[in-house]
Amino acid sequence: MRLHRFAIAVALATWVLTIFGGVVSTTESGLACPDWPLCEGKFIPQMVDGKQYEHSHRLVASFVGVMMFGLCALIIKYRRHDRLLLGLGIVGAVLVSVQAVLGAFTVILKLPWWVTSAHFATAMGFFGLSVTLAFLTRQRLAAKPRTAEQVRLGRAVLPVVVLVYLQLVAGAVMRHLRGGLACGYEILTCQGSLWPTDAYLSVHAHMVHRLLGVLSALAIVGLSAWLWRQPSTSRAARAMAVLLSVGVVAQVALGVLTVLWSRELVTMNTHSTLGAALFALLVSLYWVVAPVPAARPVPAAARDVAPIGAVEA
Repeated sequence: MRLHRFAIAVALATWVLTIFGGVVSTTESGLACPDWPLCEGKFIPQMVDGKQYEHSHRLVASFVGVMMFGLCALIIKYRRHDRLLLGLGIVGAVLVSVQAVLGAFTVILKLPWWVTSAHFATAMGFFGLSVTLAFLTRQRLAAKPRTAEQVRLGRAVLPVVVLVYLQLVAGAVMRHLRGGLACGYEILTCQGSLWPTDAYLSVHAHMVHRLLGVLSALAIVGLSAWLWRQPSTSRAARAMAVLLSVGVVAQVALGVLTVLWSRELVTMNTHSTLGAALFALLVSLYWVVAPVPAARPVPAAARDVAPIGAVEA
């Protein structure tokens, strides 16, 4: 199961990368390095004036990219009989390549909001895929098909996963439009109304983020309560539901404090980091309640233990 453990490492490294990316965004250090892929023409520049954030982000991104290509190569070598796993591994390698190109464009084009937002959206998609691979590299070794009850539970979780993903992207758009304080210090209203009709794009982005935030919080709490009432819900899924409910309450509180405390950096970074963690937890919950084992017997070679120094499936 070394392949499975390596996939877990890729997912964890990707989460760390999202933290670094959030720090770059909240500290507005995206152009601290004016060139790409080097920084001021150096592989390791003097880490000051924001370069400690931006270049560290690049280094971690490079590390994650190498890990993803390594994971894809291992899947091709040891699990190429599994078309689903093989396809997802190739998609992961493509996504990390696209992410690198978008990262270059953010610097070359001087941080246009639509490029930086696309960069974030791709990052979250890749993060969700890395979590998926961490589960499927183990689940696909089983031969038992998915039950009707597991399909039902999965259908309940999946829309919430999509909603939270859209909420994260909306938050990125708002942040890159500099809309974090577009409504001032108002919490329940914006510019004296529930939804300003004559306002800048940054204000509308802020309001969309708020609306999706409320919908996401209600969806997560409702889903958690529903899962607890289902007799087929496992103990692991119930525990994850509790974590999601507690986490989303903390996330809403952090969002409010981000406004009231004038976008204080630690609060903003914690808000963005927790958002990514909640998304990963939701993706994990989906694969816990609706696992996808192999639909046909797994070849014996996929179960064998590889020699010392090799990596087996």
